[in-house]
Formats: sequence, C-alpha cells, structure tokens
Amino acid sequence: MKISVVGLGYVGLPLTLLLSTKGYEIVAIDKNEAKIKALQKGHLPFAESEPGAIDYLKKSHNLKNVNYTSSFDEVAKSKIIIVAVDTPTNKTKPDFKSLKAALKSLSKHIPKHSILIIESTLAPKTTNSLIIPFVEKASKMKLNEDFYMAVVPERIRPNHIFEQLTSLSRVVGITDKKIEPELKKFYKSITRGDLDFVDPTTAETVKAVENTFRDVNIAFANQVAIACEELGVDAWEVRKLVNKSPFHNLHSPGAGVGGHCIPKDPWLLMSSVKKGNLSIARYARKTNDFMPIHMHSLIEKALKEKNLNVKTARISVLGYSYVENSDDTRNSPSEILIKYLKKKKINFIVQDPYVHTMNVSLESALKHSDCLVLMVAHKDYKILNYRKL
Repeated sequence: MKISVVGLGYVGLPLTLLLSTKGYEIVAIDKNEAKIKALQKGHLPFAESEPGAIDYLKKSHNLKNVNYTSSFDEVAKSKIIIVAVDTPTNKTKPDFKSLKAALKSLSKHIPKHSILIIESTLAPKTTNSLIIPFVEKASKMKLNEDFYMAVVPERIRPNHIFEQLTSLSRVVGITDKKIEPELKKFYKSITRGDLDFVDPTTAETVKAVENTFRDVNIAFANQVAIACEELGVDAWEVRKLVNKSPFHNLHSPGAGVGGHCIPKDPWLLMSSVKKGNLSIARYARKTNDFMPIHMHSLIEKALKEKNLNVKTARISVLGYSYVENSDDTRNSPSEILIKYLKKKKINFIVQDPYVHTMNVSLESALKHSDCLVLMVAHKDYKILNYRKL
C-alpha cells in the first residue's frame, strides 16, 4: 500500500521513517527544498540527538521505499494520505495558513476512495467547519462517497518519539464507520497501544485538552515555586513531600513552557468555546509565559546579594532548547529570557551542547561569568561539579 505524508517536521518525518521500516511505500512531501535534499542524501535535517532517529533513517535509506519530494503528483496513487503540517496560533487564534496550503495542493490529487488523515493538532470543530468543506470544494468530491476522513492527533514528545509512536494509544476520529477496520489494521501496524474510535470533534478535543491539562498543572507548580520563594522554603522539598501524600502529583516548576504544543494548544481549545469557560487555562498560559521574565528577576536578586551591578555583570545562560537532551528550540523559554536580557542591555552568553549554533565550550561560556543560569536540564549539566565551578 502506498502512503503519502505531508509535512516532514517532528511528527511527519519520524512517522515516515517508521512506516518505511514497516515496509510501506511512502511519498514524503515538504515545501522545504533544503530538507528534501538532505533526506534524499540520507541526512537528518534536525533531531540528530533523538534516540533511534539515525538508525531509523539508515534502515529506511537502505530500503529505498521513500520518495522525498516537494511535488504532490504522487499523492494520486496513495490509499492513505497523512497531513502533519504546522498548525500554529496567531497570538491566541488558530492560524490555518499552512494547513490550507497543504489541503489546496492535496485536493488536486486525492484519489477516489482514499482516506485523508489529519495528524496535526486542531482546534475542536476545525475538521467539520473548515477542512471537510474546503476539501470537498477544492477536489469536487463528496465526503464518505468519494473520499473519507480521519483525525488522529499525534502523541509524541522529543527524546521519546519512536518509543511513543510504537507504544502509545491513539484516538481515531472517523467520518464513517466503514473505514474503521482499515484504520485499525493500519495503526495496529504502527503501535501496540489501544485504538479508541470516536467522531472527529471528540478526537480534536481530546488532544487540545491533554496539553491544556499539562499547561495548567505546570502553571500551578510554578505558582507554588514563587510562593515558596516568598515563604523562604525549598520548593523542591515541598514538592517531594507533597507527592508522598496519596493521589498527589505536583509537577516540577521551571523556567517556562516551550515546544510546539503546550504554548499553543490551550489557545486552540479556548478559541473553540466561550472564553469564560476556560479562565483557568487562560491564567495558566499567562503564568507560564511569565516564568522566563521571573528568571530575570532571580538573576537581578542573586547579583544584588553579591553586590554586583547587573548592568556590568556577565551572565552565562546554559540551555537554549525547550526540553532536555534535544535540539528542539521551538518556543524556547531561553529565547524569551535572552530577548529580555537584550532589552535590558545585559551582557550574556548562551551555551547549549545540542544546538549547533550555541555549542561553544563550557569553559568559554563560564569564563569571567558573574552568574550562571540553568535553563534546561541537559544531562551534560547534571554531571557538572558546581562547587568547583
């Protein structure tokens, strides 16, 4: 069976490599020509530190069953078409630019009786209100007669992508019960997790709620940490002891929330309902966006305690990716902190062993530094002798 995957980012590319090793013939489409050329040569354009990524790429490259291209022509021969393009927000509203562009190009080539699967995260009701009418009009075909649709939101995160692709349960929102057996067979070839079949809006809502739930829990942990600062107690000891009580799982506080999903998915959920219904989610977003700015306050406080002038001090920021042991910098809290340091005209240097443009030596990053700011829990930083530093 031939499968098309549209969008070769952190979702589409790992899925392509996995499907390739399962023996499927893949048309892998992306508008980024540099990315396509790198993949055609057997090179990873990103996620080099992702466990298993290089091995999957090598195996897939040897199988020669993936056609990396920017053309949509081969889509016409596919039974299943998977869309995994970027679905960002413009401030607090969904931005459908990339999704519409992909659907427009796809619609000219969708073969009859094929299944169009959206793995991108969507605001609830997007499939019914936007995607289906858009595709029907552009393709001149009728849903559930000429083609079928499914919404299967991804559930992966850096450092665990291939492990989670092959083990986690999936929510499968379908427009017609006819395609359930085929999709069950297809996704069972990918994951050993459960498959829960629902309608498209339920599938969209589940994914948006999952990440909003995480955002709210992280925000509470961050608020607790700030309260502990004021109370003069150790937030980490408080967390450890709270979690000894049954049914408690207080999250870890941190310098902010990054990545492609959590900073935007709550807004996708909120955009679909009346604002007042999700006021907790709105305040959680505000709290987590504030944390990199709070890091600046902690820097100033630490320098003042040592009688150092923040305007003449040198700051070393360790970590630029949004998550530990990864090169993924999307919506990085460090980026927000750095913008703020620039605005305040504070002298700083950034070091990150996983981000090529910032992989300077630790020695040079720390030389003559007055303040060390740990933004990311990279394994490289956990083994440092801080007393010696």
